[in-house]
Amino acid sequence: MQETKVTLIYFGLSLFVLLALIPWIFNPVIAEKSIQFFCIYGGIVVAFLGGILWGWEGAENTVSNLWRAIGYSLLGLGVCLLALAHASLSLFLLICSLQFFLRFESKNSTYFQANIKYGNARTLITNLVTICCITLLAYLYNPYS
Repeated sequence: MQETKVTLIYFGLSLFVLLALIPWIFNPVIAEKSIQFFCIYGGIVVAFLGGILWGWEGAENTVSNLWRAIGYSLLGLGVCLLALAHASLSLFLLICSLQFFLRFESKNSTYFQANIKYGNARTLITNLVTICCITLLAYLYNPYS
């Protein structure tokens, strides 16, 4: 099961990387749509990550964690909605929500702590998606484009 999770994590990363490269290659109209889709996809991922908390078992399944799950799902919704109006704010919110969730999961999930390969993959992917977000912010604020 761990191998499947890690493989799916890497497949998810490939779409983030593709969408982060498109603005640097194609015209500004396609670039804008790519950035919006990137943000919406990122928001969906954050909402999904929040939903994972509902499946935690044992001591991890607390009322406060369920409220956090709702909070992360709402953050994902916020990322999606901001993508349509203000992409740079959406990217910034996406960076924050991914990093906050990674920190929360690494400290509170026994699965994350017990499965080194999964924990390392989650950390790597979160940081790579963050780099993709920063790359898109650089594109948006690039004075030469």
